[in-house]
Amino acid sequence: MKLFKQSDKLNIEEVNEVVSLTKRILHLFYVAMIIATILIVTIIVREWGILNFILNVLGVLAPFFIGFVLAWLLNPLVTSMEKKKIPRAVGTIIVYAVLLLIVLILVRFLIPIIYEQLQVLIANLPSIFREFETFIDSLFAKFGDIQGFDLQNLKNSILDTLTGYLNNFMVSAPTFIMNFAGSLFSSMVTICFGLVIGIYMLIDFDEINGHLLQLLPKKNRFEASLLITNISTEVRKSVNGTLFVAIMVFICDSIGFWIVGLQAPLLFGLLCGITDLIPYIGPYIGGAVAVIIGFAQSPLVGFLTLIVAIIVQLIENNILQPVIMSKTTKLHPVTIIVGLLIFEYFFGIVGMILATPCIALGKVVWKFFKEKYNLFREDEAPDIHIKES
Repeated sequence: MKLFKQSDKLNIEEVNEVVSLTKRILHLFYVAMIIATILIVTIIVREWGILNFILNVLGVLAPFFIGFVLAWLLNPLVTSMEKKKIPRAVGTIIVYAVLLLIVLILVRFLIPIIYEQLQVLIANLPSIFREFETFIDSLFAKFGDIQGFDLQNLKNSILDTLTGYLNNFMVSAPTFIMNFAGSLFSSMVTICFGLVIGIYMLIDFDEINGHLLQLLPKKNRFEASLLITNISTEVRKSVNGTLFVAIMVFICDSIGFWIVGLQAPLLFGLLCGITDLIPYIGPYIGGAVAVIIGFAQSPLVGFLTLIVAIIVQLIENNILQPVIMSKTTKLHPVTIIVGLLIFEYFFGIVGMILATPCIALGKVVWKFFKEKYNLFREDEAPDIHIKES
């Protein structure tokens, strides 16, 4: 006897298509759940004032926070040295010595150059603006009068806006520099305490983790240790990858801007490197400022600056990002963009910089609970055989 009539045979391809479609829907639901979780958490953090509370606590405990971050970032280096039979205390001293040497080199050479270039740029801003005004006049003169469109008012609006930005910058820049220098000097004591605390934390980093795990019940220690390790690994990869890409952008842009003759190339290279910490849209922010100043110097410098910015961006998008970042965050671009929009809305520029590490952390936590409680289980499609007898 046949189990099915000929007309009632299951269509294996249709079954597989249904299973595949179901999986895709589950993946979309998974992404939507992550986005919804991020949105809900950010709303709670903002409305309940949790972020302000955390910032106040970190302000009081700033030396411990600085020390912990340094120990957390440098721990893999010290651990790798420890595996090579170098005592952990000795490895910590070596790593700290190298770190301090790099900081001293930057303070001794880089910061004075950037400060000098900033002063020169501020002094030359009026002449740069006059050249830019001449460039705008010649550009609008080429278009002539367009019927039904008042080019003169548009030109005046652009120049008035730029004049307002220039005046605000000229007035606020010296004050900002002095306030920043004063804040940095007043923070040196906190930073020094943080460095000292970081040494002790780095030497006993594993023991500190062990003591913290002792506070949990025995049955939860293994899972908590696994979760902390995964979070630390994912966030560290995200932070290290982002910082490395930003440093490479800073170096490449600075060299390129110097070659084409842009004023204050190191300053604008540093600006491009800092804004590159913001995924996707950050590089265009720093590059746009450099291109505007380049065109204000001369059309040739502006055009060459634009070429440099485009080349560096192509290198980042096609070499640095795929090679480095693809091996770090492993986050879908849509997820990152939505996270950027949400974090920017609630926390501004700082939120955009912290968005990717926070999303990576949330992904690890979500994956942990998903596997622990078997959420959204996706069983593979069973092999279906039609038996005829």
